[in-house]
Amino acid sequence: MSLFIIVLLPFLGALLPGLMIRAGRQACFTATFLVTALAAIGLLTHLPAVLRGETVSARLDWMPGLGLNVNLFLDPLGFMFAALILGIGLLIIAYARHYLSRDDNMGEFFSYLLLFQGAMVGIVLSDNILLLLIFWELTSLSSFLLIGFWKHLPEGRQGARMALTVTGMGGLALIGGMLMLGSIVGSYDLSVILEQRELVQASPLYLPALLLILLGCFTKSAQFPFHFWLPHAMAAPTPVSAYLHSATMVKAGLFLLARLWPVLSGTPEWVVIVSSAGLITMVLGAVIALFKHDLKALLAFSTVSHLGLITFLLGTGTAFGAMAAVFHILNHASFKAALFMTAGIVDHEAHTRDMRRLGGLRHLMPISFAIATLAALSMAGIPLLNGFLSKEMMLEEATHTTLFGMPMLVTVVATIGALFSAAYSFRLIAHTFLGRERDDYPAHPHDPNPGMWLPPALLIIPVVGVGLFPALAEPFVKLVTGAVIGGAAEMPDAHLKIWHGLTPALAMSAIAVLGGAVLLAAFAPLSRVWEAARRPEAKHIFDRLIDVCVRAPGASRWACMTGPSLAMLRSWC
Repeated sequence: MSLFIIVLLPFLGALLPGLMIRAGRQACFTATFLVTALAAIGLLTHLPAVLRGETVSARLDWMPGLGLNVNLFLDPLGFMFAALILGIGLLIIAYARHYLSRDDNMGEFFSYLLLFQGAMVGIVLSDNILLLLIFWELTSLSSFLLIGFWKHLPEGRQGARMALTVTGMGGLALIGGMLMLGSIVGSYDLSVILEQRELVQASPLYLPALLLILLGCFTKSAQFPFHFWLPHAMAAPTPVSAYLHSATMVKAGLFLLARLWPVLSGTPEWVVIVSSAGLITMVLGAVIALFKHDLKALLAFSTVSHLGLITFLLGTGTAFGAMAAVFHILNHASFKAALFMTAGIVDHEAHTRDMRRLGGLRHLMPISFAIATLAALSMAGIPLLNGFLSKEMMLEEATHTTLFGMPMLVTVVATIGALFSAAYSFRLIAHTFLGRERDDYPAHPHDPNPGMWLPPALLIIPVVGVGLFPALAEPFVKLVTGAVIGGAAEMPDAHLKIWHGLTPALAMSAIAVLGGAVLLAAFAPLSRVWEAARRPEAKHIFDRLIDVCVRAPGASRWACMTGPSLAMLRSWC
């Protein structure tokens, strides 16, 4: 199947749900599912070529005088992301069929979902940076519609506006950076740009282009200080949270960091900025996640933390770091999408996501308990699950990374991040499913029909399968890593396996797991300290800033231009 058709199918298919809903919810769901399945099948037809190391391309001259051509290409990196977008998309569609109530406009929801899906597939298959920018902005617009789908909820409308404002601002910066990058090389085709590492890094425009591109990537992937928009976007329906904020949209920034790694990475500026932002985001997100009582809020900040982990790995500029980042992108997509869907199941059946009103669900919801426990333990980095393997690689990379002339800094910070990650993962299990059964649940909880628990259960297969047999994933991970590093580095001599011996990374991992258990045991007093501490609230800062920009005339123009950066530097929770 042509790459053009694969990209166009979701856009054309977005017309169907609104029409098919008149024939019933099942017809609407079937049409949406088939459109995504057809695009996924089309993608799989190119798998043999991708596995052979070939690059599939499709070219169409549109505005050659402006450098805007509809050029697409599919390499292992693009295939991995497209497979995540379409594969998890199928599971989300099946899940949403049973999650959405009869009061929800399913036709409208699935139309928005397909628009977003097409924009994401367009990003990862684009071979022209101007075309990529068009799809980039389409993801912001379509995600705005999805996040604000429940229009009757003020927090949904607020979250949608906040996401559009922050990612839109970053998108404008990205446009400037990409135009500079194309100007340096003399071409807007990615396949040409990726071969000009020396030319790009020797240019006086390298640093401003790098800063603008990183601004676009950081806002999209919720990196500090732009991390605050993602948790507020959790007011969206859970299928949106599971799709956009664990497997697709927030990983668009990571994709672009990986795609441009051959030409932008390796310089001191890249290492310091990207690694530092990733480390700060990883620890900050993990600390805040521990003290959130809402299941989706905990998962939102944990997503922020894991996005920071991947950003740090890409920021090290080493081939091993790139390989660990690729592996964790795959692992995180599986366990985090499963966790979001399980949180939606708990909310759907118990009518609350507040862990203070939950507990004791393991007997009432045994299937959901099993799915959530395996996914959360993987997120914590427990052995024999896939999250453990990529976490060990991250800790190993941390021991070989030096920032600001301090060799132990990254090691200590990475261990702290892993410790809090284990703590909030353990808390999710303990405070939701363990303990005694209660008699005051808002509704009597029970496992839903298979339509809701089967999609997250299918995601547990790679969580356990890769954790037990990592060698099965190694060829594909190395294939994608080769596409990330290009000719800028040699493939690392590393293997995916459970036991690497008694290494510093293993000791750091043991400290993280034991420390996480200690934090869980001491959660009650720590929570009281956390609640008593005064902290800036990002939502209030954002609201005041927008109010100033709306009310103030030209006299406050400077404040409106500079305010966002100042506000976001202050917003940390």
